[in-house]
Amino acid sequence: MPSLKGNQSTSRTLNRLLLLNHLRRHGPTARSDIAAATGLSPAAISYVSSELLDQQIITERDAVADGGRRRMTRLDLNYAGHVALGVKLMEHHLRATLTDLGTNVIDTLTADVDARSPDAVARATADALTRLMERSGEDRKRLIGIGLAMPGQHDAESGICLRCDRFGWKDVPIAALISGLAGAPAWVDNDVNAFALAEHLFGAGRQASSLAVFSFGRGIGASMIVDGQLLRGRYGGAGEIGHLTVVEDGPRCECGRLGCLEAVTSLPAILNAYRMVRPSSHAIDPVSLAALAGEGDPVACEILSTAGRRLGAAAATFASLFDPETMVIGGEGVLFGPALLEPMVATLKEKNFQRGTEVFVEFWNDDAWARGAAALAIDSFFSLPS
Repeated sequence: MPSLKGNQSTSRTLNRLLLLNHLRRHGPTARSDIAAATGLSPAAISYVSSELLDQQIITERDAVADGGRRRMTRLDLNYAGHVALGVKLMEHHLRATLTDLGTNVIDTLTADVDARSPDAVARATADALTRLMERSGEDRKRLIGIGLAMPGQHDAESGICLRCDRFGWKDVPIAALISGLAGAPAWVDNDVNAFALAEHLFGAGRQASSLAVFSFGRGIGASMIVDGQLLRGRYGGAGEIGHLTVVEDGPRCECGRLGCLEAVTSLPAILNAYRMVRPSSHAIDPVSLAALAGEGDPVACEILSTAGRRLGAAAATFASLFDPETMVIGGEGVLFGPALLEPMVATLKEKNFQRGTEVFVEFWNDDAWARGAAALAIDSFFSLPS
């Protein structure tokens, strides 16, 4: 955490974040152990914890024996004390998920929306919030905010979508549009960044000093977190690894260029490659293609193995550049199963110049992206204010 100089309020903010992030990483902890780990004085721990207990952000757990000599009350995050809404936006619908402070799902819904219209997206998000809050019976006072995860490049601090080729957006103040209709703070970021934040806060990267995420599905992207901070780049375009050119004069990508990795090995591209060889397979999906590969279908095996090696090489490039402690592979593409994942991970490990990276595969479900979006709001609890 950066060293800051400021007034007493700044000191309280820093102390609060030290305590909250210690509990997030290590779970229930006695006050004395927090003081020893963070360097805060017992008086500072007492003041900050009292304030957080009053706000129902933390709670006290039953006392436990300490070496058989005494019993110590432990502090813990009160995950159920607040809620957040996460929204994953796709071309024709959105997935909205109400979560607690730990991104545990409370309720979820899917709503049709034309993603080409920012106003329609804002209205659909506000409506989803109302419906989920009413269905769950949650108090609006406990809502900390709304996170929107979507493709593209974003100015996350200002809440502006700078560019989204898939939806035709440019310089859209989407966070302000949502906040104005929903009556709650809103954040927007690239969906892979949102996924990375969730893994950093509560997933495989919870205790890692540096975390890389490589996601493949409808699109392909990567994200990097170092010392708790997302590396977004100057214009929010860091991690756009899906637009590396891998096939000269290959198929046209949605970005307009030819031969991008995303145009060759995204989920739609893989399925289309199988349909071109087996034209009767119009209803093929990732799970059924994985099943065919498991049964030994030579076309399915070759297509998935080739895609896996290409994706593994791209992931290895990203890992070699940033040398992360932990790398998480996720996205809808993991549904292709071992026929793709095994050559992908093998190629990643073979080609990664940095040999110490620990690799995890996050097996996907429908709420994963929306939980990541909720983390955009929840992250405010564990980060310095802008």
